[in-house]
Amino acid sequence: RESGLPVSVKTRIGYAENELETWLPELLAENPAAVAVHARTRKEMSDVPARWDTIAHAVEIRDSHKSKTLIIGNGDVKNLADAKAKAESTDCDGVMLGRAIFGNPFLFAYSVHRCRSQSDRPSELANSRETKLKALAEHLRLFEELLSGTANYATMMKHFASYVKGWSGAKELRLKLMATNTVAEALSILDKSRYLTF
Repeated sequence: RESGLPVSVKTRIGYAENELETWLPELLAENPAAVAVHARTRKEMSDVPARWDTIAHAVEIRDSHKSKTLIIGNGDVKNLADAKAKAESTDCDGVMLGRAIFGNPFLFAYSVHRCRSQSDRPSELANSRETKLKALAEHLRLFEELLSGTANYATMMKHFASYVKGWSGAKELRLKLMATNTVAEALSILDKSRYLTF
């Protein structure tokens, strides 16, 4: 509080069961700038659908305490149109996207106007094999430049699975990438794949 820096909290609705009624008022009493609520328990991981009715309930709790804390919903948001619909149906102040960005770094490239006026589905170009592989190559280069000293290369595996899917030959390419141990190896495979697939 003394620094004046806004503080936010991201949490799930509970560990083994929904405990929103217990802990959210306690958090609100500390006046955080925002509370991002993932609409599942920790025990559930991502094994069950997110319960967005709990986000609406979090907004009700916040309002009943006359708090100015922003409530941000999280869980199973597919794209910008889905985020907008979930925000409108729950009255939450914002929506956090997680897995929707995997393999789709173009997700936030679409304007709010586009999201409001029509489908936010990416263009054929953004969804093309060539564009996805170029994006993956850039992702690998940035990983090497920014994270190679702090993050394990194995973290890239989930991204291979997200970028390389949905076309003939994708599985074979993905398996080759999953067998790599360095960024250089992966980039070499991607470089060769351009000649084989395009």
